[in-house]
Amino acid sequence: PYQLDRLGLTQSIRAITRKVSESHPVSFACHVDEIDGVFDNDSEIHVYRIVQEGINNILKHSAATEATVVIKKASGNLSISIRDNGRGLADGGGTADAGFGLSGIRERAEIMGGTARIDSSPGQGVNLHVLLPLQPTTK
Repeated sequence: PYQLDRLGLTQSIRAITRKVSESHPVSFACHVDEIDGVFDNDSEIHVYRIVQEGINNILKHSAATEATVVIKKASGNLSISIRDNGRGLADGGGTADAGFGLSGIRERAEIMGGTARIDSSPGQGVNLHVLLPLQPTTK
């Protein structure tokens, strides 16, 4: 995505969240630690796409009014948490509701040596939590 080259990963994530919040009825809060240069170029794209898909899922499926994107560096990992207050998933985020978007998020996390977990219940929103090991930049 051109935003990554122009703005860097941190500002690209902040910008997409701000833009979505301004143009959709879902109110997004966002906290992103400085993560520029933490990953190589390919991994930065994976992180950006994970966040982008998480946001798209909220807009398309959740019927939420509020959502939060939190990205933190801690204990040798990058933690991505994307939550909403929407309708939730019938199977709690198991495979029955996992469409291409959620499957893609899981695949991207696994490519980076991490994990993706979805916690949800009907009427209680969705919490997508992705944990990625930090690795030295190889640019």
